[in-house]
Amino acid sequence: MNISVEGISSFSGRRPWWVVLGWVLTLVVAGGLASTLLESALDGEQGPTQVLEYERAQTLIQERFGELDGTGQPGDEESGPATTSEFILVLADGLKPGDAEFDQRIVEFGDALEAAQIEEDVEVMVGLFSDYEGQVSEDGTTLLTSVNILKESDAYIETLLQVTEEFSDGQFEFYMIGNASIDHVFNELAESDLVTGETIGIAVALIILALVFGAVVAAFIPVILAIVAIFTAIGLTAIVGQFMELNEFVPNILTMMGLAVGIDYALFILSRYKEERERGREKQQAIEAAGGTAGRAVVFSGLTVVLALLGLLIIPERTFQAFGIGAILVVFVAVIVGITLLPAIIGILGDRVYGVRAPVPLTLGLFIVGSIVLTLTVGFGPEVIMVSGGVMIVLIVLTIIRRLTNNRYSLGLGNEKVVDPDAQSGMWNAITVSVMRRPWMSLIAASAVLLILAYFYLDLEKGTSGISVLPDEVPAKRGFQTLDEKFGFGSDAPALIAIVGDVGSDAMTSAIGRLETAIVADEGLQAPEIRIEPSIDLASFTSKIPGDPQNQAALNTIRRLREVIIPEAFAGIPEDSYEALVGGSTAEVVDSVKITDEYLPIVFASVLSLSFILLLLAFRSLTISIASIIMNLLSVGAAYGLVVLVFQKGFMIDLFGFEQVDQIEFWLPLFMFSILFGLSMDYHVFMLSRIKERYDETGLASESVAFGLRKTASIITGAALIMVAVFGGFALGDIAFFQSMGFGLGAAVLLDATIVRSLLVPSVMRILGRRAWYLPTWLEWLPNISIEGRIEEKEPDAVGETVPAGAAK
Repeated sequence: MNISVEGISSFSGRRPWWVVLGWVLTLVVAGGLASTLLESALDGEQGPTQVLEYERAQTLIQERFGELDGTGQPGDEESGPATTSEFILVLADGLKPGDAEFDQRIVEFGDALEAAQIEEDVEVMVGLFSDYEGQVSEDGTTLLTSVNILKESDAYIETLLQVTEEFSDGQFEFYMIGNASIDHVFNELAESDLVTGETIGIAVALIILALVFGAVVAAFIPVILAIVAIFTAIGLTAIVGQFMELNEFVPNILTMMGLAVGIDYALFILSRYKEERERGREKQQAIEAAGGTAGRAVVFSGLTVVLALLGLLIIPERTFQAFGIGAILVVFVAVIVGITLLPAIIGILGDRVYGVRAPVPLTLGLFIVGSIVLTLTVGFGPEVIMVSGGVMIVLIVLTIIRRLTNNRYSLGLGNEKVVDPDAQSGMWNAITVSVMRRPWMSLIAASAVLLILAYFYLDLEKGTSGISVLPDEVPAKRGFQTLDEKFGFGSDAPALIAIVGDVGSDAMTSAIGRLETAIVADEGLQAPEIRIEPSIDLASFTSKIPGDPQNQAALNTIRRLREVIIPEAFAGIPEDSYEALVGGSTAEVVDSVKITDEYLPIVFASVLSLSFILLLLAFRSLTISIASIIMNLLSVGAAYGLVVLVFQKGFMIDLFGFEQVDQIEFWLPLFMFSILFGLSMDYHVFMLSRIKERYDETGLASESVAFGLRKTASIITGAALIMVAVFGGFALGDIAFFQSMGFGLGAAVLLDATIVRSLLVPSVMRILGRRAWYLPTWLEWLPNISIEGRIEEKEPDAVGETVPAGAAK
């Protein structure tokens, strides 16, 4: 037996129980790895992997001042364990600090914090709450205390958060605000969003699969395979995370991608198996044929997605690398599952995979009932109900149109002769024929829509999600707003400035004075704390940032510091005599955005080059390769524009129920680009391979396009709707960057499967004609790779009249 996709599928179909047993053991091992290693695998740091300006500033201040003060660096034996600070904010209705009842409540709160740590047998806070001094707001109503949290125990911050929640009653309000508590909130929301995304994605996918296959068993198989791929990939993540920096959001990315590609890959192979059985092949022959055609295409598509995602690993930023690794792992496993476990299941069930018919009215009725049950039990909001209703309406409309358009359209494309008996039926045939009759009009209209949407990308502002984008009902968000209102800043994340040089000289002293004056006058910064130590040639500024330290205003403040304020303050001083570095968490985001912008052309060039080479090898056509890349760029650009239009500008954002932001996640454009260029290849590979196969048989360019679109339309539409459902499910979560990511990916897939596939592809292929398959003679040396496998002679009664190659234009 040859080691090929067809050979692997053949073995799986003939030895199904061995394959199933192998996957059961794999899942058991993956479960063991996840339960023992996953938590430690996902505790990696975020941020750049290079030493950037913000980190240099922080390191200089810690090292030099630490040596001077005799405290060493945080975490050293001399200075004790590393700590991080948390704000505890207290206010009461009708009471204020200094009142007996207020002060007594504070004492009780401190005792409760200590008791909670003793009960959990964990030390989270350094010392006792009573050891820390508090600060009263200007209006005298609010008490602010900054406490130190052990970094090694910040995972147990929930112990303290529970106490603050218990002491928050109708009169008193207790809030804890800091990195550890905010990370805990994001983790909880991420887990909640994961459940929401999985529930919606799987539910809608089942409905779509039931409509595509018309059978219940066939609808469940792709979902089961996707779940197997996800659990296996999580087990692999537990291992990889021991050697690479991964974060707590990787399972969300992994689950989203696993559901999308896992279901789609199984759908493509299962559909081809059904087609081969309908052609009269025996079960084992159909399994082998499906593996040698759709299975090969799945492997090629998976390889393309993985290569595109490798672009994320180029960027020296941990968020990109973590998301890229998670997505690559699950795509790789989904391909293996599709070409091994799926043939094994078919080998066991045979044609029973299409057992238990699923009539359209019953399917839609169950969808409605399921939506109502989930809404009442899980507590989904009105946005989910609206989406469920919208999906149901779309499915009903598609079903009605498909029935109404049967037998109403004929192909009549110039002098080309119809050779396929079902060429005159179907909704997609009607659309294709209409487009190809007026190709230039369709091309211009589709391109105009995509370019108009892409135009809004020019207004993109990049940053990252801060506290301000949390849901309003989250205590951390209310605490942040109260802290900003009462004390003028929203968190303990000040801007740091490290000035290295002869800080004791008259010139430097004057410059430092001018810098202080400029900072005080700047509305984006509060009056700084200054420390000048001529003995170590270092001066530092620490200035709190009003509001959310990660919003666009804060990022612009850091840029203004670096580009305007500091250069003006040190004007006249030789640049080689000093160095001014700006640090802090806000500066970290600015540096991350900057490095992302620097690597953007590198990633674009890498992904585009790989896509071009793969398309060239797959279809041996220079024209197809270039046209496909241009069309993909148009759909990705339009998706970018939609994200900016909805999330940044607020267009119809209330209707969608999303959280408006003043910036888009800095990693999202590159992440979307790498994923979408890989995913869009799924549709192009499956569609263009059928077109090429038909063209090689008949030589009829336009008829081959209609044939390819007609044969793949329902499957690709179902696959696209599944991806939209999965991505849309994650968009309905509470975390703003998951909303924008899910919406952006879903919108791009929808645009690619509708405007690009239904309008751009047929119109471009019609205009190009035979030139679509042009390959220069100097590229004839390229290997002839057939993605759809070998082309077999078809029986005359299955195809209709045979048209010799080159018989028509």
